[in-house]
Amino acid sequence: MYCMNCGVKLGQGEEKCPLCGLKAYHPDLARTPGPSLYPREWHAPEAERSGWRYLLTVFFLVAAGACAIVDFLLKEGMTWSGFALAGLATGYVILVLPLWFTRPNVVIFLGIDFTAVGLMLLYIDLKVQGGWFLSLAFPVTALYGVLVTGFAAVVKYVRRGRFFQLGGGCIVFGCSAMLLELFLHITFGTRMFAWSLYPVAILSTVGLFWILAGLIRPLGDAIRKKTFL
Repeated sequence: MYCMNCGVKLGQGEEKCPLCGLKAYHPDLARTPGPSLYPREWHAPEAERSGWRYLLTVFFLVAAGACAIVDFLLKEGMTWSGFALAGLATGYVILVLPLWFTRPNVVIFLGIDFTAVGLMLLYIDLKVQGGWFLSLAFPVTALYGVLVTGFAAVVKYVRRGRFFQLGGGCIVFGCSAMLLELFLHITFGTRMFAWSLYPVAILSTVGLFWILAGLIRPLGDAIRKKTFL
């Protein structure tokens, strides 16, 4: 055996090098492990969002105040600023409200977002006296709110069957175009099946492809290697 520092040949049983004094390493002797140089568990630090949420809150407040003041000074009353305030409030709920929570639940906040959009549309309908909220805005908002929130819940809580989830989601969203066209027909008297069959055909084809990827294992494995699904 040789010294690992100066290369001097060591005698049998020597515990250190007679030349440089380096302790000899005996590979046959049991070694007690020392403390680890790296932490056993690593937790990603929370993203710093406090600055953004305060900055965006100030931005929305300033924008809302500016709209209200300008509208009041120009028209001597509140006219178009109500629409601007409704849009800003909806944008704040969608963009900034999740930043006030450490770990916002996407399923819950999607429901809140669609509720905010529905309330904004209700306000607009009442202001313009359009009469289209109950026949168009409400059912469409509720329909896509349920679909998007439900799809997000499935993706979040069901860990298996990603291809079947994507395929079913594409088919369901494609078929929802016919309901959207039906609500437009009821509200404005437009012709049925003028355009809805196109998204139905396209999204259903894409959905069937994802379902086949879930059924045909080689195809699914090839897609997983490319997309990490």
